[in-house]
Amino acid sequence: MDYTKPIEIAPRIWWVGYVIPDDPFQCHVYLIEDGDSSVLIDPGSMITFPVVLEKIVQVVPLRNIKYIIMHHQDPDIVSCYNTLESIMPKSERYIVTHWRAEMLLKHYQWKTPFYLVDEHEWKLHTNTRELEFVFTPYAHFPGAFCTYDKKSGVLFSSDLFGALTDTFSLYADESTYIEGAKLFHKHYIPSKEILNHAILQVEKKDPSLIAPQHGSIIKKAFIPKLLTSLKDLDCGLYLLDEYNDDIFLLNKVDEILKHFFITALYNTDVKKVLIDLFSYLQKELAIERMTICLKDNINFDINTKGLAETKECFKADFHKIIEIDNEKIADMYIFFTRKLTTRELTFLELLLKKLKTPLGVALKRDLILKKVENIAEKDNLTGAYNRYYLERYFERLTKNAKKYHFPFSIIMIDIDHFKKFNDTYGHLVGDCVLKELTNFLEKHIREDDKFIRWGGEEFIIIMPYTKKEHACKRIDTLRQMISEYNFCKEMELHVTFSAGVEEYKEHSLDELIASADKKLYIAKHEGRNKVVC
Repeated sequence: MDYTKPIEIAPRIWWVGYVIPDDPFQCHVYLIEDGDSSVLIDPGSMITFPVVLEKIVQVVPLRNIKYIIMHHQDPDIVSCYNTLESIMPKSERYIVTHWRAEMLLKHYQWKTPFYLVDEHEWKLHTNTRELEFVFTPYAHFPGAFCTYDKKSGVLFSSDLFGALTDTFSLYADESTYIEGAKLFHKHYIPSKEILNHAILQVEKKDPSLIAPQHGSIIKKAFIPKLLTSLKDLDCGLYLLDEYNDDIFLLNKVDEILKHFFITALYNTDVKKVLIDLFSYLQKELAIERMTICLKDNINFDINTKGLAETKECFKADFHKIIEIDNEKIADMYIFFTRKLTTRELTFLELLLKKLKTPLGVALKRDLILKKVENIAEKDNLTGAYNRYYLERYFERLTKNAKKYHFPFSIIMIDIDHFKKFNDTYGHLVGDCVLKELTNFLEKHIREDDKFIRWGGEEFIIIMPYTKKEHACKRIDTLRQMISEYNFCKEMELHVTFSAGVEEYKEHSLDELIASADKKLYIAKHEGRNKVVC
């Protein structure tokens, strides 16, 4: 078989990958040839890109590729796309993926729009084919899915059914492939239940060929044997404990772990996961409260009434560190209504020993998402929210305002004569004014209010549950306080601002801002340092 050329693995379906020398972790790229609606599957990394590109254009011109399926966001699948996108001719084109992958892929700022499989009934129609997407969550990442071509029966399985092998073969060698697949899956799939759930979804399609991203292509006759072998694989965290052989305790621990994984599987919100974990513990132990203390004063306090985020870390005698590979993620404190028996304490220690890694992953994922959202939603200079956040927040706020019938108001603020600070003292002093104004106002507005940097020296405050008259009084009070405040330490600069206020009345965001901006213009025209309502 000539691996230097495209290889047709099914009618008009091509392997266009590159065999990386001496690498047990091969990465495959596939192409479905379908005229100007052709589909490229997992375009690959920069290591494979030059050869992959050469093979693609031997099958179809780049302009014919309309869909690029990215089964997940890892660099071995997507890192070449910056370059590929830059050389592809202008034409209608989409990145096909799951919303969980899109959350991370969007940070590449590609120009290609996304086609989210979960928003299109898990289907995609090309010129002559119908592709179905098979959801296989946590195999090997939360939004994992496979792609099934109904016309040929080929299943593109992403990480599923891949293998680590010493030598490369495009088609799986039945004598060695099962062990390589077990080695690959044992350290990636969180549990046997998750793996079996994914296998069940694949079996429903009864594929004629499985084309994974790693390992080798699996022919029809070998598929049942491989799937049966993987169904019995002990993987993830459901392995027996090396220090405890009490089957009763182990079974009880596994039951809670199964519930934990099911909850984590279908919930991206770590708060829901923690509430359910507390509920499971309550059924077994005399627990009344649990506190999870993370970095940067992000703490979760859980009791029978629910969960609350708090800046305070409530500490108890029972303390466990949640960590991943010796990296501390959080401190866990548990409060009990009575002293635990020796057996209860053994059960809890065993459970938390097995739980600390997946719980740590869930908490770390939540911290990362918070940081990513913070980067995307915050202004670099002042730390105030930015326009991107405002657009998302306004959409949520208007839905709730209509549903629950509450008012809200918007305030446009402009620093008076801001140019003079830059011209007289320099831009560093101008930056100081912007940052100190932000800090001052954020400290003096309510917790529910949102402070946004609109641009330059212009800011917006959104005040939920507030009619225009009350918003006017509150911002005028803040205006007076600002005029008496000394800015920028020794320089003791005096700053004033003008503001325009408008109340939401079925406006679009642009309309609401424009209305408040007109009133701001009047305030500045009438002498500045005033609020116009």
